[in-house]
Amino acid sequence: MTSGLPGSAMTEWDVIIVGAGPAGSALACRLRPRYRVLLLDRPLAGAGAASRIGESLPGAARVLLQRLGVYDHFLAQGHAERGASVSHWDSDTPTWFDPVRDPHGAGWHLDRVRFDAGLREAALAAGAALVDNGRHLRVSHYGGRWCVDLEYLGQGCAAPFLRTHHATVLVDASGRSMVAAKQLGMARRMEDNLICLYAHLPVDARDEDQATRICADTNGWWYSVRVPSGQRVLAFHLDRDDLELKVLCDPARLLAKSRRHTLFAEVKPATVGVQVHARPAGGAGLDLDALAALPEGFFAIGDAMLAFDPIASQGLFNALATAEGVAHAVERYADGFKDARDRYLDEMRTVHTRYRQRLSETYAAVTRYAHEQFWLRRNSGALRE
Repeated sequence: MTSGLPGSAMTEWDVIIVGAGPAGSALACRLRPRYRVLLLDRPLAGAGAASRIGESLPGAARVLLQRLGVYDHFLAQGHAERGASVSHWDSDTPTWFDPVRDPHGAGWHLDRVRFDAGLREAALAAGAALVDNGRHLRVSHYGGRWCVDLEYLGQGCAAPFLRTHHATVLVDASGRSMVAAKQLGMARRMEDNLICLYAHLPVDARDEDQATRICADTNGWWYSVRVPSGQRVLAFHLDRDDLELKVLCDPARLLAKSRRHTLFAEVKPATVGVQVHARPAGGAGLDLDALAALPEGFFAIGDAMLAFDPIASQGLFNALATAEGVAHAVERYADGFKDARDRYLDEMRTVHTRYRQRLSETYAAVTRYAHEQFWLRRNSGALRE
């Protein structure tokens, strides 16, 4: 089916997925052709098409991409293989890590536009239907079925019109906005008030460095790397209530602060006439016990289920992994196993526990700034919303 769904299109589905980003598209690939799948695009969530920060996938994602049948196409998209990483974490003595040591392989720095588009194209090629001209989504549950009311725009219609889609399974893949979950009264549990300020810097001709650079600072931490577009991403992570937040929205000041560190002293963009973007970056997730109390057939994946602190470098891998997990759960649920969602949620509890343990260890490793508020909050467990 083509996107937009004409007036005569079907409204009965096996699975409706709210969000056609990497998580939602990957799940649609896994569920087709066995199930009738409807993908609702992310603009329904009110999410903008803001410039994306450079993101990466670890080598362990290779198996997931192969299961989706998109690995060869992925390799042809021009993503850059991850090089070495260097960090100044607890001292200014550099610590290097060579990805050759990773048993799963080096992994990739992604061209996010191509990556997202490739997964969505794969979902459509597998037979999923896509709605990309809807708004004002409303979710309900009636008679053992999930109901999604959607107002349509365009397609030659004189005025918007409403259609209700029905399915046995509803999946929230709308990211941190968690559109469907909020409709059902679910609240997001924030674990951190971290904000990421980032800019895409035009690269000076002398900048040939391909390493990922990470550095702790008094009130946060830095990340920088060349991305496949050829630009350099420069990102600083700090608390939402930090008084310096507004100041650092000035690209010249963001750059100047970064260059106080030897690791970034040689970052010399061709110009600083760029925009600084801001986005929430702290860990967050749904209340799994509350989710378990919802009517059967509701699932969440990707950032809508569990969003990671960027220091974990697991966001996109989590999108693919949770899509795989829910694909198995949907298959079990369709085959009559009533514990399908409970088993998936148990897996998510285990993932969350391991993530929190490793995150605590990572932040606790910074002792040189231990008396500063940013690090005190993380090392004392006093993270706030």
